[in-house]
Amino acid sequence: MRPLPAQLPKGARVYLPDEAARKRHAETRLLSVFTRWGYREIVTSTYEYADVLATGTDADVQENMFKLVDRETGRLLALRADITPQIARIVATRLRDEPKPIRLAYVTNVFRYDEPQVAHYREFYQAGVELIGLEKPEAEVEIIAMAIEGLRALGLERFQLVLGHPDFFRGLCEELAAEPARVRELRAALGRKDAAALAGLVRQLAPPAPLGEALAALPTLFGGEAVLERAAGIAHNKRSARAVANLAEVYRLLKIYGLADAVTLDLGEVRGFDYYSGTYFEAYVSGFGAAVAGGGRYDQMLARFGYDSAAVGFAFDVARILSVMEAQGVAVALVGPDFFIIDFTPDKTAALSLARRLRDLGASVARDIISRGLEDSLAYARAQRVRWALVVGSPRTGADQLLALDLADGSERTLVVAELLADPARFFRGVGHA
Repeated sequence: MRPLPAQLPKGARVYLPDEAARKRHAETRLLSVFTRWGYREIVTSTYEYADVLATGTDADVQENMFKLVDRETGRLLALRADITPQIARIVATRLRDEPKPIRLAYVTNVFRYDEPQVAHYREFYQAGVELIGLEKPEAEVEIIAMAIEGLRALGLERFQLVLGHPDFFRGLCEELAAEPARVRELRAALGRKDAAALAGLVRQLAPPAPLGEALAALPTLFGGEAVLERAAGIAHNKRSARAVANLAEVYRLLKIYGLADAVTLDLGEVRGFDYYSGTYFEAYVSGFGAAVAGGGRYDQMLARFGYDSAAVGFAFDVARILSVMEAQGVAVALVGPDFFIIDFTPDKTAALSLARRLRDLGASVARDIISRGLEDSLAYARAQRVRWALVVGSPRTGADQLLALDLADGSERTLVVAELLADPARFFRGVGHA
């Protein structure tokens, strides 16, 4: 018999039961943070018409969409590569008359055809929020505070959020009035944090001295509150000055929250240049080489769908979060069924009655239907992380009794089946009362 092919496509991943439990733990923790802040969950379709998704999706992301043909209509479909355009369209069409602000949360998967990155595949999972209809800096502060609270809820330590504002650099570029190709060169040098290349480009462009000094200073505008004062001193155009003022207000509010120590400012960061319209951030954890969360203001997005409204949002990359949790030794309780019923009787009445009674009270119950010796059944139960084993028909108990084994501490008790059915909570803590 030929072996079945087991290789996954490049960029695909399977979460086995223990991994899936850790994943669900992280997602549940994050969603609980979002709901505590007043966000309601939204579930969107995995695929839509490609041209509809393209309306709100940047060109480089569109190129990496997985596409297929709708056999019914012949139209091109696409798997979502980013959930934010989907939510923007939904708000612009079905929720536009809802009172503002609108707070939405999600836990979902997205698909992108690109080279897998650090703990990041072609199908990857995100947990995030979108806050629609709030123009004030409090909106950015709210999502930044939630991101920090989410990291703490996951038990993570040694993290830092890097805040930037693309309009600071945009204002300098407008003041420079250089050809788009030269601006792209400046952005590329900044993206590489290549101060020498940046200085060389500035010398070639030969702008007025104050502007040249501002451009050359971009890689150094990194750090704490003092960065804002330095940036304000070199922002000689309105757009850059507004960016500094906005970031200063965000930082002031974060200080009131007591979260400023978790934040670093970086006005030379340009990775969000094409997407964000205002303050944005990325979250990093010490020892991990990629951002585990990111987001910011994207006021232009809803206008693509004919509805001009302010918007901010952010998302956690769940796989990266799991990698960091493992690296930092964050313990996640992996539990199995509460009860495992082993039955050596021919009629199964007691076993089936117990299983139904315990499940009705909210306990998880598995039965050992395979015929095997007691020790083999108990070994299986321990491998499944079962809490208690109930043995019906043991030679060590009477006809109306069962043997209850605590697999955590090794203790055992003989119980009367009828008494256990009448009041399970009397014998097992945590099981609901009748």
